[in-house]
Amino acid sequence: MSWTITQIASVALGAMCMGLVFSCFGHTPVLGYIVAGLLLGPSCFSIIADYESVTLFSEMGIIFLLFIIGLGLSFEKIKNIWKSSVLITVSSTAATYAVLSVIGHLFKIPQPQVILFSFCITLSSTAITVQSLGMLKEKNDAIRENTFGILIAQDLISLVMVLIVNLLARQGDFSISYKSPRLIGLILFSVGLVMYFSHFHKYVHKVTNFIKKHNSMQSIIIFSICLGGAVFSELVGFSAPFGAFISGLILGNSNLREEAKAAAAPIEELLLMTFFLSVGLMVDLRFILDNLGLILFALLYVSIGKTALNVCLLRLFKFQMQDSFIISVLLGHIGEFSFMLAFAASKVGIIGVTQLKFLVSLTALSLFLSPFWLILAERCRKLASSTLDVSSWVFFQLVVAGEKRKLASLTKMVMKYSKILLTLAKRYSKIVKDYVQDRKEI
Repeated sequence: MSWTITQIASVALGAMCMGLVFSCFGHTPVLGYIVAGLLLGPSCFSIIADYESVTLFSEMGIIFLLFIIGLGLSFEKIKNIWKSSVLITVSSTAATYAVLSVIGHLFKIPQPQVILFSFCITLSSTAITVQSLGMLKEKNDAIRENTFGILIAQDLISLVMVLIVNLLARQGDFSISYKSPRLIGLILFSVGLVMYFSHFHKYVHKVTNFIKKHNSMQSIIIFSICLGGAVFSELVGFSAPFGAFISGLILGNSNLREEAKAAAAPIEELLLMTFFLSVGLMVDLRFILDNLGLILFALLYVSIGKTALNVCLLRLFKFQMQDSFIISVLLGHIGEFSFMLAFAASKVGIIGVTQLKFLVSLTALSLFLSPFWLILAERCRKLASSTLDVSSWVFFQLVVAGEKRKLASLTKMVMKYSKILLTLAKRYSKIVKDYVQDRKEI
């Protein structure tokens, strides 16, 4: 694999332009980054064509994004809502597993893959949800607080999911020797994490105070900790992005938190762009077209089924109906941790290339459509509370009335300029014919 300045410049400029286009239309630039990755990747113009380049680019994007997410998680913020958030996340995972178990039994899908798919579908994207919260016209602190509480619970529970995925290696064969260095490393690392976050995280300031003394090297040291955590995690049997997330989590809950966030702030948008650009790079359009029915069915379940399930769970936990609906719609997609789980499962042999492509395609489409799903669901909620009893078709027309007006306006504009272009083409054709005729007469 070799990177050229043309590839690097094309990637940066393409992502910037597409992000700017989507921003101009009032959407999050994240959608533009995904589209840019799709256009630049193997599926379209193949500026970044080889699979090795795409995989490396994707994993680096995930590593740095999860480091940033870890930095932003504060244990202090979730003390009041952690119980309900964790219970909701665990219940959602169990319910999703129950549904997929039935589907897995009918289609003879191996149990480790069913568990993996349940984990991936349960998790939502912190980055996309933050962007979607900014799109909401209703500024409700309760919605914001509870949404972040559930996201943080998902992020923390994903640590357990990574451990389970690693233990499900060899296609669900649990006969791995208890003397296996890999298994011993997993257990020791997991016990160390539990002990650190439950008892010893207050003592990390001795290390961070030493780092603070070296102001000129703080940024280098912080990102070295990120990459060092990724490498160490890979060596003991976890995925590299998981180690980066743990590094961010440790720094984010130390007295070096502000310095770490300040070091990451100038390139946070770049890291966000890198990750979502890599999402587009990993998408295989031919695979999506060949498996369109299955992917659309899964996407329908993720958008509508996951939203409905979360509404029911939130209502069980005494949330108001309006808050339950908005929170569920905000979480009605698949997030970046699903990439981490998918890559981890691929490395240990739980899934093959086909299943990895399926999860990548489903996650990319879910991330791309989530802002539009939020807009559509919010319109449906408002119309349902204010509209009298009407037929489903009339209700649908009311929901898409704005898009119909924009489409009609765009059509008129296209027709107008088409007529102008057609007139110019006719005049040009006449000029050419007259010129040819004159040349013949000469």
